[in-house]
Parts: sequence; C-alpha cells; structure tokens
Amino acid sequence: MINNELYYPYDLEYPDIPCEIRTPVKIFSSRNSTEGMCLELEAIWDTGATNSVITPEIAQKLCLDAVDNWNISGINSEKASDIVVAAIILPNDMFLKDRRFSVCNIPGADMLIGMDIISLGDFNISNAKGKTHFSFVIPSYKEVISYSKLVDSK
Repeated sequence: MINNELYYPYDLEYPDIPCEIRTPVKIFSSRNSTEGMCLELEAIWDTGATNSVITPEIAQKLCLDAVDNWNISGINSEKASDIVVAAIILPNDMFLKDRRFSVCNIPGADMLIGMDIISLGDFNISNAKGKTHFSFVIPSYKEVISYSKLVDSK
C-alpha cells in the first residue's frame, strides 16, 4: 500500500529471453465471484490483442453461454466470435469480475490476456543481462516510468 492506495504487483523473471510472456491465471464460471467451476490456465500476455480471449474448449468446460458476438480482426483474417462473461484472478491475485472474453482458437494456448486487461495497470518488460523480467501492477502506478529520463543519452 502506498499513500492509502492498494496495489496488486506481479513480477516474473525468465532465465533467458522467451518468445512470449506466460503466467498462471484462474478463470471462473461465475461472472462476479469465485463460486462455481474454476480452471487454472496458463495465459499469454498479448499487447497486440485488443480483447482477452479464451478457447472454445475453455468456454465449454466452464459452461459459459455467449452474451454477444463481434468480429475479430487478425493479421490475415476477420471472423465472428462469441463473447462470454466470466471472472478471473490474475497472477497478482487481482480479482476481476464481469470480464468479457472473445471465444476463438488460440494455437498453443488456452487464453490470451489482451489490452482490455493490460490497460488496467502498468506493464513492463526488461531484457537486461540476457534475462526477461516481466512486471505488472494494478492500478497504474502514480509515477510515470520513463527510460529516457533514467538514461543519460549524452
């Protein structure tokens, strides 16, 4: 807690430089509580995804019914996707209720965490010393972290 503000930080260090950032999450069949069925998944953090995504298999296991649909645009295609609503616990123990997830296939993963969740806080990746350090916090930290202010470019 800083200045009476409760922060939910999370840090993860990889021993090398990975191709993607993966963390554990818990997703619930309930929209607004930890009641009901829970699945523990490994999620990929994807700053290129506007919305968070789960696979049809995960939606089916949680018995989530579509509440809406919309078109998802990928690099090479566009297709209609169902939208489901569920609750999620991020690896920083932050509980987010009533989250909308697009449902579509994700090669090699069960879930993507998109900008709809990433933009709730601060997201940082550092690759110092040949290792990747991933850091995330909700809510966004009061001070702006600026590398151009930290590094003397002269």
